Amino acid sequence: MGVEWGARLLVLALLSSMAFADPLVPTFIIFGDSVSDVGNNNNITTPIKANFLPYGRDFVTHRPTGRFCNGRLAVDFTAEYLGFDTYPPPYLSQEGRGGNVQNGVNFASAGSGLFDLTAVTYGAIPLTRQLNNYREYRRRVENTVGSEKANETFSKGIHLLSSGTSDFVQNYYINPVLRGLYITPDRFSDRLMRSYSTFIEV
Repeated sequence: MGVEWGARLLVLALLSSMAFADPLVPTFIIFGDSVSDVGNNNNITTPIKANFLPYGRDFVTHRPTGRFCNGRLAVDFTAEYLGFDTYPPPYLSQEGRGGNVQNGVNFASAGSGLFDLTAVTYGAIPLTRQLNNYREYRRRVENTVGSEKANETFSKGIHLLSSGTSDFVQNYYINPVLRGLYITPDRFSDRLMRSYSTFIEV
């Protein structure tokens, strides 16, 4: 009994120390589509929005936030597991564009895809523009903390990209012109992989 309680106390002590520790990485940056969008689409003109109930009913605020979910997204859970005490805010929100946001922001836009025309069709933010927003964000961080500190922060941070679903569900499978250009899903997948490679290399 004493050993069992000792083990329990050790686990509690470890969990307690982890709760007050710094995050595992200095910054968490997110790109992508509706799987990751936490509210960027609320700030642009697009029909693809999640700013009404039942979206958000089980979130911390119990209100719609722009997440295409009734609660938290996978990126929110990831931020928690990495040790962040807040979620990376949408870049186009007031919180994402002001103050000290070195810990990361979210550039994802529902309706976006690896294929830029997917986003254009729905008025979403294409990955190429998400990347431009990221460059702008980096410049702001550099201006705040200096180039050396900013480079260290970004090089040690996690950059997550979740994209491709909208390219098929909201474009390829319903767009006869696209299916005519790329006869099979495999051919379209090859096109998406080229876009993905370009995004990563840039």
